[in-house]
Amino acid sequence: MEKIIFAIIIAVCIVFIGICILRRKPDLILNFVLRACVGTAGIYFLDFILGLGGYQVAVGVNAFTILSNGLLGLPGFILLYGLAFYYSL
Repeated sequence: MEKIIFAIIIAVCIVFIGICILRRKPDLILNFVLRACVGTAGIYFLDFILGLGGYQVAVGVNAFTILSNGLLGLPGFILLYGLAFYYSL
């Protein structure tokens, strides 16, 4: 029962912080969404181009990759492909 109450308190705090951020800086959300969309499209096209070239390195499109692209932008995109190349060795 205590864990449920604790989880509810955390959820309410996160929602409150989100509302405060949206009220003061709505451009942050738009910036995040644009970076996530452009990064996801970049992953899709670079995976396609690398596949045509015969390389076996591919970064899948999932929640983690979209989140890292949205939060980090181009450095997140490079990080994902750097990790993919590292683990393909």
